[in-house]
Amino acid sequence: MTTDLNVGTDLRQRSADSELRRRAGAVVPNGMYGHLDMRAFPAIPQYIARSRGARLWDVDGNEYVDLMCSWGPVILGHQDPAVEAAAEQQRRQGDCVNGAAPVMVELAETLVRTVAHADWVMFAKNGTDATTMCCTIARAHTSRAMILVARGAYHGAAPWCTPFPAGVTAADRANLLEYDYNDIASIRAAVGEHADDVAAIIVSPFRHDAGFDQELVEPSFAREVRAYCDTIGAALILDDVRAGFRLHHGGSWEPLGVHPDLTPWSKAIANGYPLAAVTGTDRYRDAAGSIFVTGSFWMGRWPWPPGWRPLPSSAVAMRWPGCGRSGCN
Repeated sequence: MTTDLNVGTDLRQRSADSELRRRAGAVVPNGMYGHLDMRAFPAIPQYIARSRGARLWDVDGNEYVDLMCSWGPVILGHQDPAVEAAAEQQRRQGDCVNGAAPVMVELAETLVRTVAHADWVMFAKNGTDATTMCCTIARAHTSRAMILVARGAYHGAAPWCTPFPAGVTAADRANLLEYDYNDIASIRAAVGEHADDVAAIIVSPFRHDAGFDQELVEPSFAREVRAYCDTIGAALILDDVRAGFRLHHGGSWEPLGVHPDLTPWSKAIANGYPLAAVTGTDRYRDAAGSIFVTGSFWMGRWPWPPGWRPLPSSAVAMRWPGCGRSGCN
């Protein structure tokens, strides 16, 4: 069965999915929430029955090639045998216990060896955790309030960064300043007279915001934003939640020779298992150790071993125009 995108006719069986949507509507607000809400996309199944390799099967038995990689994390394929074996080995030893497992230290050591600008690591469960932790660490280090964010950029679902305004107050956004991606002049203009109160500039490795054309970073912009952060004493946060380990093992701006101070990671780090990380430089180590961040399930041991396998398998060196083996212009 196929879907004719020109006329919007979907000939696939949808009865089981439709029934689950109906039942969910009675017990879940809108039947679903967040980025998994498929109400506006009737041709996309809301409920998935199983997955293997590059394929998914919905609850009606329809088969799909998962070109979305489950919104990004699944880069080795669903149920990769090595990943599943590593997770199962840890799961049998216990998961949610009264402390961390030794594998946490081993994965932290792996990340510090792999990421060029990483001197330390903290772990969490999703990308919003990690981006928010970076902002908190930057504020703790600088004793400043303001964070610069690119206009239209997505950095998570917390009140400070969610793209949807419901339930968000002016106070939640009071310490944000906006700039235009790839435009260093707009950063300087946004900072204006606030230079002494800017804790960090957060930037995506390349522009990949919903509703905008994707845009590679200009190497000159990456270098200029790094230099400007140094000038005003702010942290450079490179949001590698989506792009991390896809563009370069050492960090997405490693081919440009630009090192951030703090980096949030998630998505590709554990092939679909719930894991996120923050890496940082020694300069921010004490601030990272001073903040209180935690969760009842953050030290669960079974997501950590899968985090090892995607690292050497996923990344390819991305080439920006003007970039070669010897560097970038």
